[in-house]
Parts: sequence; structure tokens; C-alpha cells
Amino acid sequence: MPLISQIVCDNCQAVKKETNHWYTLGPDLHGVFVRPLEHANRDSSCSGQSLQYFCGRFCLLEALRKWMDGMSEQFVEVGGKKASR
Repeated sequence: MPLISQIVCDNCQAVKKETNHWYTLGPDLHGVFVRPLEHANRDSSCSGQSLQYFCGRFCLLEALRKWMDGMSEQFVEVGGKKASR
């Protein structure tokens, strides 16, 4: 019996259907990249990377917001003053 793989949104756990407009988020040399799912599947540079899948722009933007909030927490205090954002 063949296995059927499903793509599930990493934010809301929705299952991909035929007509959804999905996006991928993955690591890049300079941070992260965002691509429509159909482009990520054709792009050979994505092979071997861990991709996150999102069912639409709202779930994708939520993930980007969380990632950017995490980046702002990495600022350290320099000379007793907090680094500006």
C-alpha cells in the first residue's frame, strides 16, 4: 500500500488542498527566504533544507513576526545601554 504524504501548515495545522495558496519559509545564507510552495518544489537550492509550510499569508506573517520578535531578543546591552532596534 503506497504512502500518501500530506502537507500540513506549521502554524495552524491545516491540510493542503488543491486550491490553497501555500508558502514555504526556509533558512538562507542571510536569514530566511519566503517562496510560494510551487516555486520551492522546483527550486533545486531548497533540497536538503528544512522548510516550513504555511497555508496562507496570515499564517506566514505570524511565523515571520515570531521569528523577528526572537531576533529582537538577541540584542545585548552595550556599555550599560540597550542596543537600539
